[in-house]
Amino acid sequence: MENNRRPSRIPTGIPGLDELLGGGYVKNTVNTLIGTTGTGKTIFSIQFLLEGLERGEDCIYISFDLEKEDFERVTESLGWKVADYIESEQLKVMKFHVEDTSFLNSGIMKTLGQLAESAKHEHEVRIAIDSFTPLITTIDERARADVGWFFRNLRTAGTAVITLEEPFDGRINSSLEIPAFLSDCVIHLKNIGYGEIYSRTLRIVKHRFSWHNEGVFPYSIVEGIGVVVENKRFEGFKVDVSKLRVSEFAKTKILKLAEEGIISEKDIEKIIKRIL
Repeated sequence: MENNRRPSRIPTGIPGLDELLGGGYVKNTVNTLIGTTGTGKTIFSIQFLLEGLERGEDCIYISFDLEKEDFERVTESLGWKVADYIESEQLKVMKFHVEDTSFLNSGIMKTLGQLAESAKHEHEVRIAIDSFTPLITTIDERARADVGWFFRNLRTAGTAVITLEEPFDGRINSSLEIPAFLSDCVIHLKNIGYGEIYSRTLRIVKHRFSWHNEGVFPYSIVEGIGVVVENKRFEGFKVDVSKLRVSEFAKTKILKLAEEGIISEKDIEKIIKRIL
């Protein structure tokens, strides 16, 4: 984007992604992940929040599926500990029921309103809604104004990531088109499978207010790191992973990512801090 006034950026916490987004997400935007089950949307969302937590930001995770205990199990499976953040209420994990999804009356809107008030604006606020699909499965295009209103409230409260569950046939129906159109950034995650060398790929469909890379990039999900875009960014280096409390498979993968210059020494420091 050719503009002397550069927008404020929010680091995503996904190694290799910020460079493709021109520096990260734009502050106070709604950013959508579209993908089928198994593409890593939940892990991506948690990773986005974890980056904020480590920066002293307030974070909220909204789900229609995961209880707090389930959320902690997901994070622990990756080697991440979040219990202290939840206990201090820097991270709020909230589950809502599908039947309580009226935009105007839902508990989500009350929560966002409270966030908007408390966020004036000592800390950045990060919000993840995983998944947004239950909120929109019954709407038609006449409800587009309601979705737009909801997104405006999200932007007021903070910077948000929402996930949308793509049908396995890859067809985007109208209920997904509306939030994708209204989102400021859309990233499409695909899982090719079949033992391909790059079984998962990521493409930035759009990024409002910003330049973005238009290529298709492989990514992987690695214990200790989470989602990592496999794009060479640095000179390769050797790293001692012997003390990392992750599986041997993960250690081998981390070694390879470092040697190939896909992750940096700063990324390694972050991993060590999270899982030692």
